[in-house]
Amino acid sequence: MTTPPCRVLLVEDEPVTAAVTRRMLEKSGKGRYAITHTASLTETLNAQRDQDFDVVLADLNLPDSHGLETTEAIVAADSEAAVIVLTANESEADGIRAVQLGAQDYLIKGAFSAESLNRSILYSIERHRLQRTIRQLAVIDELTGLYNRRGFNSLKDDMLQRARTSPHGGFLCYFDLDNFKLINDRMGHATGDEALKDFAAVLRRVFRKDSALIRLGGDEFVAIGLEGRSGLLQEYLQLLEALLHDRNRERPKDCRIQTSLGITTFDRRSKLNMDEVLATADKKLYDDKRRRHQADDAVVHFPGRASA
Repeated sequence: MTTPPCRVLLVEDEPVTAAVTRRMLEKSGKGRYAITHTASLTETLNAQRDQDFDVVLADLNLPDSHGLETTEAIVAADSEAAVIVLTANESEADGIRAVQLGAQDYLIKGAFSAESLNRSILYSIERHRLQRTIRQLAVIDELTGLYNRRGFNSLKDDMLQRARTSPHGGFLCYFDLDNFKLINDRMGHATGDEALKDFAAVLRRVFRKDSALIRLGGDEFVAIGLEGRSGLLQEYLQLLEALLHDRNRERPKDCRIQTSLGITTFDRRSKLNMDEVLATADKKLYDDKRRRHQADDAVVHFPGRASA
């Protein structure tokens, strides 16, 4: 059986350095590396969006990105690829910080050989694979990639504390997909799973990266975050409605996603713990669901907000 090539994304804006690194990969890999080269963060993020990579070798300083912000952007763009930072800075501080941000390793330019580069790639890919597996087993929902209930339990106290120190407080949105059982019954569970993944993808597009997105189970989802400024949550919900509307226009009627919603806000004055915040949002969710059965068929409803 032929072993598939290891897909390497080499991010380096200096042509000579890129050529030297490519030769090292060709020498140590003996033909097993499939190399894609980019020279800016913009090119890199486009490549990560369009292709799958096993490892990214990333220079920290690019024409359109500098320092650790490069690491953050590349790590956030693709959770499947191991990231190795290539730094010209002989100080270990930047490399260690890059690892703390999600990179698997760092190498100092001019101080590594073809053999040590090859070894770093192999070990980084394996470590990244094991870490992903552990995270998924522990706190990640396998179907959607969102946090699961265990993940919610591990995050909830920290999210509540952050909201209590934020000037605008926080919010918890509890979503329940309407008539989801009919999708499974009429179209099959595979179609139902796709609908759940679609809704998770919409939530990722709507809420900021500092929000926590959870699939509690079945067709129940939660988004927890900081409002940041007055009116931001309402903007999120309007965007959610627009994205679901666009998604549903392209699907048969029996595959359309509709959701009921319960919202609870909380701030430094709040006395409830996060379980009580969730229970309050849950009650508002079912109040909203009853109203929706008696009203129209909008894809998402904007119920009144209750403070904890």
